[in-house]
Amino acid sequence: MRDLRGATLPGKVGRPNEDAFAILPSLAAVADGATSPPQLGYGCIHGPAWYARQLVASVVAAHTDAPESKPADLLAVAIAVTTAAHAETCDVGHPGTPSSTVAIMTFHQAAVRWLVLGDCTLVVDAGHGIDVICDERLSNTSETERAAVKVPGGASDEVEHNRRIEALVLAQRAHRNRPGGFWVAAAEPQAAYEAYTGEIDDSGDGAILRAALLTDGASRIVDIYRTFKWNTALDLMETAGPAGLLDKLRETERADQTGRTYPRIKPSDDATAIFAAWTAGND
Repeated sequence: MRDLRGATLPGKVGRPNEDAFAILPSLAAVADGATSPPQLGYGCIHGPAWYARQLVASVVAAHTDAPESKPADLLAVAIAVTTAAHAETCDVGHPGTPSSTVAIMTFHQAAVRWLVLGDCTLVVDAGHGIDVICDERLSNTSETERAAVKVPGGASDEVEHNRRIEALVLAQRAHRNRPGGFWVAAAEPQAAYEAYTGEIDDSGDGAILRAALLTDGASRIVDIYRTFKWNTALDLMETAGPAGLLDKLRETERADQTGRTYPRIKPSDDATAIFAAWTAGND
């Protein structure tokens, strides 16, 4: 028996949520569409919110068609399908074509397979401590531009802040989906095979296993704010659901809206979390 629950919140009221998620009995997936300043363009009439939703829907469809497929294969198919869905109306070769980070779990006999691409996070409690998997290749690029945006308290005025965001996005585009840079879902299916992947042994003797998938807007409650450690974050999601974790996240952010205590690029980001608990060896 599996317990699979998810929740999502937009980063700002009145603005589209560019995260997406899906839960099936044998699949959990989250996606985080990459925001870009409108003046830089996407080459696309749809944008990142559409892309993330379309990508997750395509992962679900691919899994339904081939439930034994590995997550990287599911994602590769989903990228191809999503690219084809707007290739006739949009410039999918544009450097800012909509993209998304992704995390996936699939449940199979005796194993749970996972994938992390981009700065989503997978947290696993398999009874021998907490394992945390996050693709940090994005955060290891454009360090100068990123530091300029994360000055405590923000830039001196909104115009300067927007200029720094624009510079960061342009710098990141130069490294996106290139060797030595970072990889996300965008127009090329091959990016799926640059993801971090692995398996959780599910052949045990009835132990309860737990895991969570989080977009970076949700994982910051641990990795930036230090409100919880990962084991207590899992405990909270188990008792209050992922929505309970996101409520605590927003409480922390409301208390530090200018980023003086916790310097960050956005005061609040779209945030999505999925919690999973299941009995090992009882598929």
